Amino acid sequence: MSFTRKVIRRLCLRAHRSKVPTGLLPLSEIKSAVVYVNAVEPYCEPFKLKLKDYFGKRGIEVKIISEFDQDLRTDSDFFLALNPKRCINELYAASSSTARFKAGRHQIGGGIYDLVVSDSEEEPLPMKDAFDAIEKMLINIK
Repeated sequence: MSFTRKVIRRLCLRAHRSKVPTGLLPLSEIKSAVVYVNAVEPYCEPFKLKLKDYFGKRGIEVKIISEFDQDLRTDSDFFLALNPKRCINELYAASSSTARFKAGRHQIGGGIYDLVVSDSEEEPLPMKDAFDAIEKMLINIK
């Protein structure tokens, strides 16, 4: 990637970065959530149904986005990135989100995520397994 392209990306990310303060929130305070997924991962569609069921049971409105969506700027209480690999679209979605609580699979420069669950192996875990780990942590936040 060219130097000019990197500089332009950083300037755009900085210009659109959310100014909302973030921190850990219990599930009881979350009313809306945005989940960033890898849409090309096998079994993504059944996983989306699982996400909708999980958040729906708790009365949380959920929106699922991916790298193919046009509008990545979102407004919610909780932002969750389950994409196993870093990409510019996830970086933009996470940094521009006005969520008060952000969680992801790898920390992004500037400490964007409040909760990070990393893969312990070289091969990234499927989104379902990463969500199971995050789910256990979310339940324990009071």
